[in-house]
Amino acid sequence: MKQHVFGNELIGLMASTAYEIPSVVGFSDLPFVGNAIVKKTISMYMDEATKYVYDVIGLKPLSLNLLMEDAYALCNNESLVYIGRFVEGLIPAHEIYSQYKSQCKSTIFLHSHPIPLPLPSPEDILSAYQLDYEAECVISKVSKSKAVLTCIKPMNGWKDVIYIFNALIEKVLEISQFIVVGNKDKISFLPFPTEKEINEIISYSKKRLEPYAHLIHVDIDLLNGTYNLVYP
Repeated sequence: MKQHVFGNELIGLMASTAYEIPSVVGFSDLPFVGNAIVKKTISMYMDEATKYVYDVIGLKPLSLNLLMEDAYALCNNESLVYIGRFVEGLIPAHEIYSQYKSQCKSTIFLHSHPIPLPLPSPEDILSAYQLDYEAECVISKVSKSKAVLTCIKPMNGWKDVIYIFNALIEKVLEISQFIVVGNKDKISFLPFPTEKEINEIISYSKKRLEPYAHLIHVDIDLLNGTYNLVYP
């Protein structure tokens, strides 16, 4: 098996969480919109965008209560500790991660995404920079039979990684479909890439990050209980 900066035992521990993580993948009647609609509504005021989605397109946004994320801490480089499940993707990173960083002498954290986008968000990377932990790992289901895990470990701090991730936003905005989440007061669009688009985004990220960070990419077969280290 390939060797890498995280160690195969840790990768196996993190991959094992894929079976329990919450996900909207597989939900019926998800409120999908195309890329063109997202770009059209970006220039609208919130009340205009909400009215457009409800009245013109005729979609009911997915409730934010259905968006949940699991969080884990790597404790003493040998065990993965479950921190908890958080609704609406609101993980109080500063409070929780600081506590576990002190208790476990650990600086590696893993959390799940409820949508098929297994890469840290710019907000995740900013938290990693502010809290100064060693690596940021994200796992998500990309289909009923497959999950993907990625980890990013900077070589010389998070500043360069932050810059790269701000540029990656444009790449994510190029995907073909999004889901609408929220309510009649406020909506937002979450990327919902295909497996092909996911692989393209990860490959693009690896190429951009290569001078500044190690990137681990793991495919997890949920049906057969196996995983494959794609990168490095």
